[in-house]
Amino acid sequence: MSFEQWSTRWESVPLSEAAERYDICKASDNHVEDLEDLFGDEPECFFVHQGDLTIDGPLSIGNDPGLAQDTVYVIDGDLTVNGPMRFLNADVSTPLYITGSVTAQHLMCLMDSNLFIGGSLTVEGLLMTELSDTGMLVVHGAASAGAWLETWDRGDVTFVDDLKARRLRLSEGDHLEYSDADDAADILLPEFLDGDTEDASEKLWEAALEGRPLLRP
Repeated sequence: MSFEQWSTRWESVPLSEAAERYDICKASDNHVEDLEDLFGDEPECFFVHQGDLTIDGPLSIGNDPGLAQDTVYVIDGDLTVNGPMRFLNADVSTPLYITGSVTAQHLMCLMDSNLFIGGSLTVEGLLMTELSDTGMLVVHGAASAGAWLETWDRGDVTFVDDLKARRLRLSEGDHLEYSDADDAADILLPEFLDGDTEDASEKLWEAALEGRPLLRP
């Protein structure tokens, strides 16, 4: 699903106005110095949703080259997802900036996604980050999750306040192998770690869509 498809209330705001109203440098905790860092060229506009947004059910967003215009998407308010949420960009750096808080059952930020949250982040179950070198997750407010699984030692993950969650590592070939993180096999249900661990994110997302548990009780 591209960005435009999940809301009918996007307002096209010219760059000169939008860049002043929504400081992406600040939103990214200074990881982005200029919009050209994301796109190569400055976008013509931002797409803005004014006010809080509630999604009943799962939300899967992101885009591939040519699927949607490369620009900045802003929710000027809170985002509540009554279900799991996945943000997956492939070979594009289109960011989503929520000025308020984000609440979701599970949250997966994958590959080239750039998710900036001005308020708090509350994830009931699993927070998963599997980001490329250009991917980012930045949370400025309080952050909590049942567990946080980070599978790649790439991208930038920043919690301005400490994240309250059990931190997980994959037992083999993972950059957190020698950290104080818990073995994911002790927290995740075994079906998600059978075979190639590179498939874990897809297995976890399919289970989340079906309403099956991801974490051991």
